[in-house]
Amino acid sequence: MNTAIKVIDTLKDAGFEGYIVGGAVRDLLLGKAPQDVDVASSALPQQVKALFKRTVDTGIDHGTVLVLLDGEGIEVTTFRTESGYSDNRRPDSVEFVLSLKEDLRRRDFTINAMAMTENQEIIDPFGGQEDLQNQIIRAVGNPDERFEEDALRMLRAIRFTGQLDFIIDMKTLHSIRRHARLIKAIAVERLKSEIDKIFVNPRTQKSMAYLWDSVLTKFLPAGELFQVDWIPYKSNGTSTFGWFYLLHQQNRQFSAVKEYRFSNEEKRLIEKSLELTKLETWDQWTYYHYSIEQLEMAALVTDNVENLTAAKQQLPIQSKSDIAANGLDLMQWSGDKSGPWLKVWIEKMEKLIVYGELENDKELIKDWFKNEYHRHA
Repeated sequence: MNTAIKVIDTLKDAGFEGYIVGGAVRDLLLGKAPQDVDVASSALPQQVKALFKRTVDTGIDHGTVLVLLDGEGIEVTTFRTESGYSDNRRPDSVEFVLSLKEDLRRRDFTINAMAMTENQEIIDPFGGQEDLQNQIIRAVGNPDERFEEDALRMLRAIRFTGQLDFIIDMKTLHSIRRHARLIKAIAVERLKSEIDKIFVNPRTQKSMAYLWDSVLTKFLPAGELFQVDWIPYKSNGTSTFGWFYLLHQQNRQFSAVKEYRFSNEEKRLIEKSLELTKLETWDQWTYYHYSIEQLEMAALVTDNVENLTAAKQQLPIQSKSDIAANGLDLMQWSGDKSGPWLKVWIEKMEKLIVYGELENDKELIKDWFKNEYHRHA
């Protein structure tokens, strides 16, 4: 906040207007510390750049310049209007204006369409404060126009219900139902980003009920999968758990949601956690073979109450690299070249050590191997 106020002071000293806008104002009025503080100004991008030593052109074509000051980055965006959303995603044209009200008019919801001066005076032309007090998500102006401009706003409205524990204004909700098909025009990366936020918000159940009620599930990729019982769901703070949960509830594999383009790390975590839920019992090999993240995620839906961290830490080894002997040792002791046999014997050795049936000592491993290998040869 202090850095944003410094930016505004610099803009005003140069004869320009400057205000804190958007979600930061909403959060401050709710008594929450804002995560990102954005500034709207009458200054054009080049004028902003001239006023500050360090800037980055993060979205200069749309009037946005990132000002680097006091170790922080503050986005400064020129007052603007937008028009011509032919793809229901982004404006065909942006026009810079001198009116703060016109700039606020283009925003999605009334609670996000407020501005604040450096003296914490609120500018609220569309009734955002009243909607905050009444805990309502309401589109600015005509909701049909807002959703035709950017169809992702429909999913954002649903995300805010769970994030803030608000309800959606009926006129706004009816508009979402009428325009639900437009969500198909949104890139899956943007869809996933919003759904990820729904999965980590405090009231995912509420958002999911709205997702079904809004009929957006009919048009989202794999939308039918979201229609599960979310009542038992409790976020563990990661979005990946939400995707895992819905797949587990539906007894489906990861491939059912692969359209959303997960990272390799996310994919592995989901797949391995689903794999764990199929196991009847968990033992030392389970704790060894799976990561603590995979174990903890699966435990949340299998009622496993063990201290998984302790169980894993008590193992004789944590990974193959901890074993006192390796494949080269086995080849030397056997006198045989590398081949499929080597993988089999490494795993035998690994399992015996994990189960505590063979001590992780090179000489003891050597004795065991030479005896067993030649006996089976």
